[in-house]
Amino acid sequence: MESASYLVFDEYVTPGKKTKSYGVKNKQSLATLGVIHFWPAWRKYVFESVSDVIFDSKCLAEIVEKLDSLTAEWRANLRK
Repeated sequence: MESASYLVFDEYVTPGKKTKSYGVKNKQSLATLGVIHFWPAWRKYVFESVSDVIFDSKCLAEIVEKLDSLTAEWRANLRK
């Protein structure tokens, strides 16, 4: 089964911040759907959507995959 990408993740450069943030956009229209950023209280990356946006399971799975990847990368960098 081939997995299609429906989203674009654009890295935001924030001077002075230790962690990365990413804009999440629809691949076709480039409409902003939300942002992925680090949540210190939970020590992991989270997704914060803009209001009145709906997602299907494929888009949510793609976001979860990105969150898990970024959190794993952050944890690996802690051990260095």
